[in-house]
Amino acid sequence: MEFEKLVCYSQTVILIILGIGYIVNLRNKVDKPKSKAENKCPLCGYIVSNEKVNYCGKCGNMLSHSEGLSLNK
Repeated sequence: MEFEKLVCYSQTVILIILGIGYIVNLRNKVDKPKSKAENKCPLCGYIVSNEKVNYCGKCGNMLSHSEGLSLNK
C-alpha cells in the first residue's frame, strides 16, 4: 500500500508540473513577439538595415566605433 501511495503522489506532482508548463506556454504564445531594435542614424534618422555596417549610407555618419580597423600597430 505504501508503494502505491508513493506512485500516486509522484504522478500527481508530475501532472501539476505539466499543467504549470502548459499555462506558461500559453502565456508566452499570447504575448506579442518582441521587435528587434532598429539601428537608426542619430544624425538623419535613416534606418540602417544591415547590422554589420557601422556607418549611415545616407549621410555617412559613423554609427559605432566598436567594430572596424584596429588601432594597434
